[in-house]
Amino acid sequence: MILAVVLTSLSMFSQNISGKWFGNMDIHGKQMQVVFNIKKTYSGYKATLDIPNQKSVKIPVTYTNFENSVLRLEVSTKGIEFLGTLNDEFDFVGVIKQSGEIFPVVLTTKTA
Repeated sequence: MILAVVLTSLSMFSQNISGKWFGNMDIHGKQMQVVFNIKKTYSGYKATLDIPNQKSVKIPVTYTNFENSVLRLEVSTKGIEFLGTLNDEFDFVGVIKQSGEIFPVVLTTKTA
């Protein structure tokens, strides 16, 4: 039993989260899609943000951190912060904060 817990923990830490992560937010009744493009680097991860509804692409993510199954992304130029936890389905369940508002969002590698 202890071995199973240790192996599960190790596999979560070694997860590679590189790729496109899609999410949809409900902003006052309007759906807004966000796409975080995450790449593994020697020092951790780097990311960019696409907002297809606004025709915005490759917005630099100024801070990217993935540790203990928690992903934190910051886009300082837009005042956007994502904070989410990787679940058993390999989705990040979290929130996007912007301009004092909080929007629930699930990031998934599956397109909508």
